[in-house]
Amino acid sequence: MAEVYDIIQELASNNSRNFKIELLEKHVHNNVLKTVIHKALDPFTQFYIRKIPKYEPTGHGCIMQAMKELFLLESRQVTGNAGIEHLTQILNNLSPKNAKVIELIIAKDLKCGVSTATVNAVWPSLIAEYPVMLASKMENKTLDKMTWPAYVQLKLDGMRFNAIVRDNKVEFRSRNGKEINLLGHLEEDFKQMAGEFMDVVFDGELVVAGDDGLLDRQTGNGILNKAVKGTLSESEAAQVRAVVWDYIPYAYFIDGICPMPYSERIDRIINTSEKVQCIHTYDVENIDEANELFQKFLDQGEEGIMLKSRQHIWENKRSKNLIKFKAELDCDLRVVGYQGGTGKFQDMLGALICESEDGQLKVNVGSGFNDEDRKKLTKESVEGKVITVKYNARIQSKNGDESLFLPIFVEVREDKDQADHIKDIK
Repeated sequence: MAEVYDIIQELASNNSRNFKIELLEKHVHNNVLKTVIHKALDPFTQFYIRKIPKYEPTGHGCIMQAMKELFLLESRQVTGNAGIEHLTQILNNLSPKNAKVIELIIAKDLKCGVSTATVNAVWPSLIAEYPVMLASKMENKTLDKMTWPAYVQLKLDGMRFNAIVRDNKVEFRSRNGKEINLLGHLEEDFKQMAGEFMDVVFDGELVVAGDDGLLDRQTGNGILNKAVKGTLSESEAAQVRAVVWDYIPYAYFIDGICPMPYSERIDRIINTSEKVQCIHTYDVENIDEANELFQKFLDQGEEGIMLKSRQHIWENKRSKNLIKFKAELDCDLRVVGYQGGTGKFQDMLGALICESEDGQLKVNVGSGFNDEDRKKLTKESVEGKVITVKYNARIQSKNGDESLFLPIFVEVREDKDQADHIKDIK
């Protein structure tokens, strides 16, 4: 039986989703591989260690046993220095290849471009879906169903997050369940916000403060991506701010539906400090008032607004009662190829070859990169990742493929492991 490390490397060698599915199907009865993938991708399995300690992999231990021993980290039975020592012993007892696999599990990233949807196509329901309520795009058929009066909130330009307060502990997660390590910052604020309502999930946006207000999206999210990768500095963590717009009891969050109307949920969110605030909410009586606020914010240089029904329940789905107003179109695509630059960009990035999650839309993105991006975004660092792309329209390319007109790179989405499907790209 092939070693799991070698299978992962083979998966990383080809960015075609069909290739990955065929390879996984070839190893569908490999329970070691299946367990590795589950531990690495399951959003509800966390190890609370991001930095791999120094170790010497000179053993011949069983990788299945090693994964069982990770339970002490998952359950927080060992933490801090004791947790690091426990992980060091696990790694020392393995062969170099198996130790590398454990490193990937701890990082919650197999670095081979395999998404949850791809895995579940081979092993149905192996990876649990991390709950998230998404907004619908602004369309007349959706607006016609909005109930008035309604709420308008500014659409923020940061990183979507959850603060999960359970058993007097706080975890920060990205929209796909990845840990966001803020080095202990903001935890006391969210304990205070939860108050007597313990076991609560708060939904909102993380932004980063500079000397003269909030940092721009690219700079701020560059810092927040470090929190996902576990490389955030103490000084950077101190700059992070949270804006909160929803409150969901944890049990309802796990069930995927909360019947409490939004007007009651948002009333339970309090301002705890200048670092953690409830989003400002405007009452609007009709679509004209909503459009007036939308234009006002655009004139101020903001991205757009969110229109929300006062009565809408929280659901783990794309809600018709939550509508996103934006002046620009954007989408999230998976990088499946890399083109080197020419001329002044020799030995640097030229363009990224991207696809929708289902592979039905394909486009080359060669604009939007600054010189630092072109040096930093290497083939190894970006292939398989999800990026955000701005564009003017969805079109058909010369060979008949669905594509985008004037695509512009915005940022790498370290907080996402799944791109948009073509049905969600307008």
